[in-house]
Amino acid sequence: MQISVQTGGIIPYWGFEEGYRMIKEAGFDGLDWNIDSAWDRESLKDQLENHELKHCVFEEPLEDIMAHYQEELDVIHKYGLNLIQAHAPFPAYIEGFPEFNEYAIRIYRNCIRFCARAGIKYLVIHGASLRLNDYTQTPQTIREMNRHLYESLIPELKETDVVVCLENLFTRYKGSIVEGVCSNPDEAVSCLDELNEKAGKECFAFCLDTGHLNLLGKNQGVFIRSLGSRIKALHIHDNWGDEDDHLAPYTGNIIWKDVVEALKEIQYAGSLNFETFQQVSLKRVDPEAVPVLLKMIYGIGDVFRRKITAGEK
Repeated sequence: MQISVQTGGIIPYWGFEEGYRMIKEAGFDGLDWNIDSAWDRESLKDQLENHELKHCVFEEPLEDIMAHYQEELDVIHKYGLNLIQAHAPFPAYIEGFPEFNEYAIRIYRNCIRFCARAGIKYLVIHGASLRLNDYTQTPQTIREMNRHLYESLIPELKETDVVVCLENLFTRYKGSIVEGVCSNPDEAVSCLDELNEKAGKECFAFCLDTGHLNLLGKNQGVFIRSLGSRIKALHIHDNWGDEDDHLAPYTGNIIWKDVVEALKEIQYAGSLNFETFQQVSLKRVDPEAVPVLLKMIYGIGDVFRRKITAGEK
């Protein structure tokens, strides 16, 4: 069982050479590659309103995409880090611009091709969530949008070994945190099983996000056991239940014993991946503390790994 960490919060600040060296020296085996940075998602709605959607590298032919990331890939390989999973650009839907969903599908098809070429097995793609103040959509139209989104990716997935992971999400309404897509375990199970049945092979799996579950007050163990073997990837991080803080375990109020016991029970064998970018952000901590915090996060992962795999031959 490998232990990995997302590149966000590290590489944007430290650069390829220093950032990946620190990750490797902290002990990590691999990476969750934040290729979602290909979109400036904070300004996407403004771009669409002004009819000035910025060019995205994933609009390019595959060889050009590979050339764009080659320098970074070279450094990743230099430090012997495995590319275990990646996070696709998001969101796939922007209120008032349903046509953006088709653009997102084109981007995701190229992300899948890129992951196949780069040797990345799991690609996390967020589905669309219905905001309670979005009166242009209904629960049914959002479900149809997500069905269309993921089914549109089946041809690329069947041609490759890449698996697209759905993720449990949240959204906000009048200052409150409310359920987003796949935050109901029965809904997630049904969606995954229907997609894989249509694909005729396991093209889709689940990325469990512990922090998002905590924000919604979900029971981590129940959720994990409900999804079972469908869980192939993790976003491990902590918070206090009011903000998506992306902190290291034991720095929030998640009961990690429940998480670890449930992962052991379902015989989870994927990577223990930490989405803890805020814990190491230079906006929050002294630069000299970043290597220390990375080693701490890896150490927690090692504790989790030993407990999850205890008794295995």
